[in-house]
This record gives sequence, C-alpha cells and structure tokens, in this order.
Amino acid sequence: MSQRRNYYHAGHHHGHDRCDRCHKDYEFCGCKEYHEDHHHKHDHCDRCHKDYEFCSCKPQYHDQGALVEKVVCSKDVQKTAEFLLPAAVGPLPLEAITGLLGNLANITVTPNFNGIKQEVTVIKDQVINFGYIPATLSVEGVTIPGIDLANLPIRIFFQEHTDCPGACPGDQVIETAPVVDAILNEPLIGNGPDGAFINLLLFKAVLRTHITVVRQGIKKDGKICDLDSRRCDTTGLPQTINSPLNLTPNNTTP
Repeated sequence: MSQRRNYYHAGHHHGHDRCDRCHKDYEFCGCKEYHEDHHHKHDHCDRCHKDYEFCSCKPQYHDQGALVEKVVCSKDVQKTAEFLLPAAVGPLPLEAITGLLGNLANITVTPNFNGIKQEVTVIKDQVINFGYIPATLSVEGVTIPGIDLANLPIRIFFQEHTDCPGACPGDQVIETAPVVDAILNEPLIGNGPDGAFINLLLFKAVLRTHITVVRQGIKKDGKICDLDSRRCDTTGLPQTINSPLNLTPNNTTP
C-alpha cells in the first residue's frame, strides 16, 4: 500500500491528499466505495497484525487432492464344499457292500454354518477365496479306543478363484457373510434301482458371498491416481495363499 493510501486509511480527515483513482482531493473525491473496498481487502490479520497483503499466516501449501477408495471390481461368488469324495462304489449286491464295510453301518455329517472361516488372497487379475465349514462326523458300527467316533470334529474345505480384471496384490477385499444356497446330505450305504451303493459323497454345500475389491488413490482434478504406481509389478515369485487354518509345523518328536 502506498504512503498516500496509508495516510488516507489512517485518517483521511487529517489531510487533503489526492485520490490515486480520480486525482481529486480526498475531501472532494467521489470514489468512496472504491476506497472502502480497498480498505476491506487490506484489513489486518488478527494473528500477526499485518495487512493481509503482507501477511505470512496464510497456508503455504498447494492442494494435493483427496484420499479416496476406488472400486476395482465387485461381484457375487459361489463356493462349493464337499466331503468325502465325488464318487460311489456300485451297484453291488447288498451282501457285497456289507462285506466290504464290515461293521461300518453309516457316516453322518452335521455342518456348523455359523462357524465358517475364510481368507482371501489377491493375485494379478484374480481373487482366491479359501475357507472351511466346521462339522461333526458321526460314525456308526465301529469303535476306536480313545476316539469318540460319534462326535468326530472335521473341517470341510472350499475354495474359489474369481476373475477380477485389474486387481493386484495389496488391494483390499471387502466380503459379505456367506449365505448357504444349497446343501446335499447322503447316507453312506444307499439302495438304487440296480443294487446297493457305497456313497462317498456324503455332504455338499454351495455358499455365496459378494466380494468388492478396492484400492486407495488420490483424486485431483477429476482423476484418481494410485498411491503405489508399482503395485501391479510382478516379482517373479509365487505368492503365498492365505489360509484360515494358520497351522504351524509340528516339530515335536515321539
């Protein structure tokens, strides 16, 4: 601000200096609104008490954008869990079946769908889902000392590979709770129109979830840039699949 304008803002009634706009004495100047506007723009900072024009308290950084999450892919996923084998022995005469099984009469699988555990692993363009359904196995007709065959705990595994174009290791996966779409529970020994069977597919369940793969980025000027521009670079080494079991090697010796 010039010396003349400072003199005017300090108290224009103390002198008759000239207006720098119309060049008349301030006493006869018709630029009142102009001067009031200029005076308002150069008000004092309530922190450093300098004119805002010379104030150093204003932010000294440029806007770097906003941290956001973008969706890479989002889709429904179906997974199948099976116990024991997708096969059956037969048809055979019932006597042959009982001769093969001895005293083994039946095996029943009771699943616990509330205890489902699962983990996800993101590889390039795919999401691997690996988990299990906890269940109880009830074996009828035979006994093993020290083992309760009527309530034998087991875990029935499932896995699924879901195509997700653009996904890379390090992306976050949001997955809904599993829903049971279908279930199959069959007896060990069954009769068909051609004879008896040993059924090895005792249990099957189809589960459904919804996965959403998201990635953090910086949004600026309407564009989103990845935080890590090298996220999708390959290392040449196979990636470790996350497991819900979290097992450690048994290093004990008998």
